[in-house]
Amino acid sequence: MTDDANAPTLPDAGVTSQPASVPGAPDVRYVMQALLGRGGMGEVWLAHDQRIDRDVAIKLMRGDAAKDPQLVARFLREARVQGRLEHPAIVPVHDLGGDAAPYFAMKRLAGTTLADVLAAQARGDADALARWPRRILLARLIDVCLAIELAHRRGVIHRDLKPANIMLGDFGETYVLDWGLARVADGNDVDAIRAADLPGDSGSGQTVAGTMLGTPGYMAPEQMRGERVDHRTDIFALGCMLFEILAGQPAVPRDRAIEATLTGARFAPSERAPEADVPPELDELCAAATAASAGERLGSARELADRIQRFLDGDRDLERRRQLASEHAAAARSALAEGDAGRSEAMREAGRAIALDPTNREALELLGGLLLEPPREIPAEARAAIYQEQQRTIRDMLHTGSVAYLVFFAIVAALGAAGTALPLAIGITLAEIGLLAGVSAYYARARRPLTPRLSLVVITMHVTLLATIAVFLGPLLIAPVLIFGYLPLALIMPGARYPVYCTVVHALAIAVPLALEWLHVVPHSYHVEGGALVLRPWAITLGPTAFLAGMVATLVAQLIAVAVSLDRYRAAQERNHEQVHVHSWHLDQLLPTSGKLRAS
Repeated sequence: MTDDANAPTLPDAGVTSQPASVPGAPDVRYVMQALLGRGGMGEVWLAHDQRIDRDVAIKLMRGDAAKDPQLVARFLREARVQGRLEHPAIVPVHDLGGDAAPYFAMKRLAGTTLADVLAAQARGDADALARWPRRILLARLIDVCLAIELAHRRGVIHRDLKPANIMLGDFGETYVLDWGLARVADGNDVDAIRAADLPGDSGSGQTVAGTMLGTPGYMAPEQMRGERVDHRTDIFALGCMLFEILAGQPAVPRDRAIEATLTGARFAPSERAPEADVPPELDELCAAATAASAGERLGSARELADRIQRFLDGDRDLERRRQLASEHAAAARSALAEGDAGRSEAMREAGRAIALDPTNREALELLGGLLLEPPREIPAEARAAIYQEQQRTIRDMLHTGSVAYLVFFAIVAALGAAGTALPLAIGITLAEIGLLAGVSAYYARARRPLTPRLSLVVITMHVTLLATIAVFLGPLLIAPVLIFGYLPLALIMPGARYPVYCTVVHALAIAVPLALEWLHVVPHSYHVEGGALVLRPWAITLGPTAFLAGMVATLVAQLIAVAVSLDRYRAAQERNHEQVHVHSWHLDQLLPTSGKLRAS
């Protein structure tokens, strides 16, 4: 910066070519206000154009640079090249003048360079990331590509494209700066260099003047080797900037820029920064723009701009996506060849293939087959889900059972009070019923799982209760009804693993009391009289009304308990069936060919 009071002034270029050193000199047009920057050949000043009353930027040669004819010629050529390229993304030149101190006046710019934006994002600057998302930077790069396309059609090659020479304005403007190294088709190629003249690698990222014209890290291989360049040299630099926008890091490592440029084949962001989630079409586009051989690069900056625009418009590169989908489908088939161990990976790969190309027949058939044909062994996750569903059904049945036991407890207690009974028989029966009611209620609410062994214990306790009833009331009176009502529930209980045991012990609940009566261990509860079977419990004596009421109450309670349990089981099965069919419907929507696959 400089003190405004001591700032130099420049005269009207149409009157004299010498810059005035005293403010207020005759015919002075530009009043210098602040030094904006200093480079190898001169300075850039913020100035006020008094003729038009506007602020402009003045690029001014000073010192020894202004005495070197070759540097002066290059300086003036920059002004003329920039001035004849009329494009919104190229800074317009308003004026050119000066002999002892050549200068040219340009539009004053406000904004930040792409280099500063990328550096801030690399540091994780939240404001830079929010203000300049990837899609915005890609849109600005399109403006740069179109400006370079115009220059190429006018026979101009920039040769020093890099983020530091891209200005991003505050109101949507984009500018390509510094045309000092531009090569003009109708001019002499006085800037050609030899590979032997290349200096060592430098991480500065600055333009190198003298033996190597350009910036290592953005220079194409042919430019570094000193070969004749054309428009594809600028395309290489544009590809490097695209790489940096996508990957968040330079395409060419700064510490070995020359070596990496001369030996690298191409630069693909996904290979360097897989975590950046680079879209495949942009990844391929970046690699095509940075091919080591100029003949293998994109044909024009316009093509680069158009392909980025198609991506932003949502018109993805379908061919590339189809290719990637085929690769994922092949990976899915390879994983499936490993059997059930590779089944999960096969489904993921097939899903990726369909996401990339919903019409990929191989992936659709593969995923359809995987979804429709169950594995030979149930996966651990599916087995866990089945187990949880079984636990819910068992708890529902235990809850119903606990209520039924309480009702039966009340019936037995009422019968004992209504008639004459052995206290021991009534006490044992009530104790067993109460214990079963408590156990059922506890496990119906407990968080701990009900294992098959625990289910076996509950079944054994219930059969013991049935045997007790058969002993005290007789094996042919109430016990058969209770046995034939409970046995089906025990057999359909989810997770039941002992069907033979259940059947046998229920049969023993009648057989053992019968044997005890035949062996005269307990009194007989039945006899045949006049051709009729007479049933008479020996442990309890009831009047006709009480006996009938007890029988009806027991049968009704048994009927309700079995009906509720079976209804809960039916409801659970219906829920499962509904889920299966809903999943099948979803599968049909995901894979329209699934019906054909099932048919085949």
